[in-house]
This record gives sequence, structure tokens and C-alpha cells, in this order.
Amino acid sequence: MAAQRFLLRLLSFKRGFGAVFLFWLLLISGCQGDAPAPTLAVAFAWDYRAGDYVRSRPALHGGIVYLGADDNVLHALDAETGTLLWQYDTADNVTASPVMSGDKVYFGSWDGVIYALDAQDGALHWRYETGGWVVGPLAISEDMLYVGSHDGSLYALDAQSGALVWRYETDGLVEGGAVLADDKVFFGTTDNYCYALDRATGTLRWRARTNGDLLSTPAVADGLVYVGSLDRTVYAFDTDTGATRWTFVADDAVASSPAVHDGVVYVGTNGGRLHALDAQEGALLWTYQAEDIVRSAPAVWDRWVFFGSDDGYLYGLALKTGAVVWQYRTGGAVSAGPVIVDARLLAGSTDRRMYAFDLALE
Repeated sequence: MAAQRFLLRLLSFKRGFGAVFLFWLLLISGCQGDAPAPTLAVAFAWDYRAGDYVRSRPALHGGIVYLGADDNVLHALDAETGTLLWQYDTADNVTASPVMSGDKVYFGSWDGVIYALDAQDGALHWRYETGGWVVGPLAISEDMLYVGSHDGSLYALDAQSGALVWRYETDGLVEGGAVLADDKVFFGTTDNYCYALDRATGTLRWRARTNGDLLSTPAVADGLVYVGSLDRTVYAFDTDTGATRWTFVADDAVASSPAVHDGVVYVGTNGGRLHALDAQEGALLWTYQAEDIVRSAPAVWDRWVFFGSDDGYLYGLALKTGAVVWQYRTGGAVSAGPVIVDARLLAGSTDRRMYAFDLALE
């Protein structure tokens, strides 16, 4: 400020081009220094009522939202209005988050079946029966679909035909989903192991033991696979060897699927906390305390991280500090994580509704 006052004083004595140039230099300098950081604006767009709990993360593609619910139905909604376009009935709950590829949408049901439907009209392309509930999200590459089942197996299916390519059997239930990185597929089970398999053949590359059930979907970034366990610990394993690079002991069991963004791991706990951890060292950066279990997977948009809690709230926190900048109360637990596509935030609740919000900077 002292320098700016000096320049203004100088302007009062100088004339001509030099003074005009100095004035514009001062103006530009002042504008740059005083520009405020953008803030988050969240606008309610619509909500959709299903026939029962919404415990699946939706998928948004081509202007259609695909949503599973405990009414045994996959719902296809218009992304702009939330209007129902079509629905497909199964024989049990649909908590497995769907995935899209080409002209098909894929999902699983507690009836043990994996379905491939036409993305536009819901017509059945194929179905594959496993020996147990299909609860967790599906993963897909260009031509292969990976999905776990409560029969203890991870399945690799041909995405076009539904034919079995390989099956890997474990000693536990596959509750969470699989994640793909390079030539491997990673997943955890209730036998306390995190597995790394060859994506093409299903051959075991390595497995790493924890001291509790693994219920969530791992996350992979920069040569590390991150997974939480009911033993209250977050693990970071080397993706090539399975060696433990670091562990973080949380306040309670970890059933939340972690999210990794810009060198930080965000993960919730059954004690109601969202932790931000250094992705390379596991050091705690900050913690936010909600009022109930955080089993929701977080989602990052711009400068904020969003997640849900069994306390019924959706939260938006500042990435760097964990300060709450937005929250929205639903009528039930938000157990599935939010999804953000093109600044549209989608999240379901056990109040039987899915909510849509528009995110913007102001």
C-alpha cells in the first residue's frame, strides 16, 4: 500500500505519456493483487424418487443417468430434468454402481446376475449368473468387464458377449469393486486380502494381507494402491510387488472407498470422519468430523471434495483445509458416494431419492 501511495503522489506531479503508462501499471498491479479467489456455488437441479433405498452410485453418460435402487430396478433418467425414460426390473436389490461402454450399460444385482442393457432403451443384450450377490461397482476396459460376487470370485467377462474369460476364486466375499491400472486388476475381499491379478489371464500377481475385512473399492495412483480395512487402517501397497509402503491407523473401521487427487488420499471412517492423507507418506493433513458413519466414497471437483454420511448430509469441503463450505440435508443416510460429471453432482439417499445439483464458480 505504501508503494501504491507513492506512485499516486508521483502521478500528481508528472504529465504526459510517462504518467499515463505509470497509471495503467498501477491499475493492473492493483487488480491482480486484489482479485478474490472463486467461491463455490451449488444450485439444486432436481430430485427423483425411486421405490426404495438408493444405495448405488449413479452413472451419467450421453444425457442419461443410470441409477440402481433397492426396489430391484435400474432406472434410466433424463439428466436435465430427472424424468424417467425407462426402467429394467431384476429379482433383488441393485446396489452395484453401473458402468457404461459403447452402446451398453452394465450392472449387477443381489439376484447374482450381471446384466448388459442397451443404453438407450434398456433392451437386454446378455446376462451372466454368478453364485452370489453382486453388490459392488463394476469395472470395464475396452473389451472386458470385471465384477466381484458374494460367491467369493472375481469374474472377467467379454463385454460384448458376456462370455466368461476367466474367474478367480478367493476365500471371502467380494463386497467392493475392482480397479484397473496398467496390466493389473486390484480388489479386496472379506478374507482380509488385497489382490492384484493379471488383467488378461486372472493369474495372481500378488496378495497383501490386512487384519480385517476389505469392503471397499481400492484406488490406484502413482504406483500405489490404497485400500481401507475394518481393522481401522488405511493401507498403501506397491502396485508391482504388494509391499506395504505405509499405513494410517484411523479412529474406526474403514469401509469407505478412498479417492486420490493431486497427491492426497481422501477416505471416510465408521467413526464419522473424513481424513485427508498425504498420498506418498500417509501423514494426516486434516480431518473433518461428521455426525455419523462416512462409508461414502468422496468425489473431487475443482477446489472441493464432496461426500455423504449416514447422518443424512451431503458435504462439500475445501481440499486444502477441510473447512466445510456447503452441506445439504437429505431425509436418510447417504451411503453411496456422490458422482460429479460436467459440474453436475448426483447422489442418492436411503430416503429413496436421488438428488442432482449444479456446481459453479462465482
